[in-house]
Amino acid sequence: MASIRKTKKDIRYACGDIAAELLIASHIIKGFDKEESNKIINDIASLQIDALSKCSFDYDKSLGDFENGKEYRAARHAYTVAAFRKLKEEMATRMQEIVDKMNAATKA
Repeated sequence: MASIRKTKKDIRYACGDIAAELLIASHIIKGFDKEESNKIINDIASLQIDALSKCSFDYDKSLGDFENGKEYRAARHAYTVAAFRKLKEEMATRMQEIVDKMNAATKA
């Protein structure tokens, strides 16, 4: 399980890298749809903003809701792992959609 700080850095790097690839492709590949690339850049930016906002989450229970601290920590850890897993799956799905749009913008 990664820290929130590292996860946010990874999201920024991934979105920045894919945006850079798109800009390079739009300048190098002849017949690349430049209007579509602007829409895709907006999609990448919204993905980054949405993913960064979902990185910070709070566990909705307190220590008093459990028998002891060990149960509380185990439950909080399980909640955090599930939240990171869900964020990772959502991010992968949206990234795949963006890559598909990038491939569609390239005219053969």
